[in-house]
Amino acid sequence: MNLHLRAAALTLFLLPGLFAQDVPVFRADVNLVTVPFVVTDQKGVSVRGLQAGDFRLYADGVHQEITNLWSEADLPLLLGVILDVSESQRNNVTKNETAVNQFLERIIRPQDRAFVVTVNENVTLKSEVTGGPYGLRHVVLPSRGEPLSVQCGTPPDEHGRKWSFCGGTALWNAVYELARLKMTRSNANNALLILSDGNDTGSKHWLGDALEEVQRSGTVVYAIGYPDPLSGFDVEGGLSRLTNETGGILFDPSSTKYPEILARIEADLRSRYIIGFRSGAVGDKGRRHSLRIETARPELTVRTGREYFDQ
Repeated sequence: MNLHLRAAALTLFLLPGLFAQDVPVFRADVNLVTVPFVVTDQKGVSVRGLQAGDFRLYADGVHQEITNLWSEADLPLLLGVILDVSESQRNNVTKNETAVNQFLERIIRPQDRAFVVTVNENVTLKSEVTGGPYGLRHVVLPSRGEPLSVQCGTPPDEHGRKWSFCGGTALWNAVYELARLKMTRSNANNALLILSDGNDTGSKHWLGDALEEVQRSGTVVYAIGYPDPLSGFDVEGGLSRLTNETGGILFDPSSTKYPEILARIEADLRSRYIIGFRSGAVGDKGRRHSLRIETARPELTVRTGREYFDQ
């Protein structure tokens, strides 16, 4: 699945004996790299119960010894949702809001947390929820939500920064800021769901900026794409790039029903593995590395992020 780097002061408690080894405890270790991923069969169904010997891992093209393999099923989920409410998506807003609410009710457990963000010319945090014994618990926010980035047309801040260009959809701003500000729990199962046509027309951040922040936070991106009646669907391939390079999936709702899409995402998030290896890099914070995980079983497919960053 997507890449997830957890390098320091990281403690995880998973099911004992899951892979015939002790309950894993991640101690402070600047050289420890952990990478989450999903394995599916030829029908796209998640496969569990695999062992370290079923995989080969390469960082910057160099084979790495796999020191650990765990299941991520019992990690807390940290989920961000971005709803495109711009003019081009007005016909989809109501059904998307309904689908997201149903998804959150279905997937959020007591230890989980979710953020719902809307995007048009501005980026707004509309809802923050956690799981509880009787359903979702909503964090109280202002009725109009909270700004999550520099708002369109605002005066310069104390550093003289101003966002003067106002397009209709600041999508990459939403991805960038949500990953940077909210997807920060290093011991969580981080995921982002985007419902949009992928057509950005007003961001101060580029797609590459947004992708880098997502990768730094160890977040996998899923997207449900809708056509823009004026310019078409995902005109620059941004949603495809975000999902492909983080190990997620881009869904077409015209060919796949909502319940099937949401069930697939849930299965992915609850079936991830974590693979651990020792990095040789020391004192190289922020450096980017390529990553590849292969399986010796040809009937299986591994989905993971393509890069990780030293922390």
